Amino acid sequence: MDPRSLEAIYRRHQQGLYSLALAITRQPEAAEDAVHEAFARLCALGASTQVDETVYVFASVRNAAVDHVRQRGDSAITPASIFNGHAPDPRDTELAAERERLLRRAVDELPEEQREAVVLRIYAGLTFEQMAQALGVPLPTVAARYRRALEKLKDRLQTEL
Repeated sequence: MDPRSLEAIYRRHQQGLYSLALAITRQPEAAEDAVHEAFARLCALGASTQVDETVYVFASVRNAAVDHVRQRGDSAITPASIFNGHAPDPRDTELAAERERLLRRAVDELPEEQREAVVLRIYAGLTFEQMAQALGVPLPTVAARYRRALEKLKDRLQTEL
């Protein structure tokens, strides 16, 4: 891929790429490493793709993050927030901080496939078509994962808020 194109994609989707990697690795350092490794691999490839380059980059970051988890050999991964950079200032109110904590916990407790769908849609801003390509699954599957995730979040948060 063209380095200028990669740079533009990174600048536009930096937070979404990191959030996706963090949702998978659940460790900030591993997420940063996964994004870096994916871009290093893409730069080394130098070839153009036949698919949407943004989708290809997100799929590459996802694969690098999954590789990190596999190399670590963890099945019980320590919880971490996928909302770095998005949390409200805790000085605003205690209520806002408590809501953020509940939301983080609720998203962290989603099954991995649903958590990925939420991150790709909300934080990365991908369309359902792009999500399906990045994850390598049919469009209805991605839409169902996202819908189920939102339903679980709604049910969980209605009882806690």
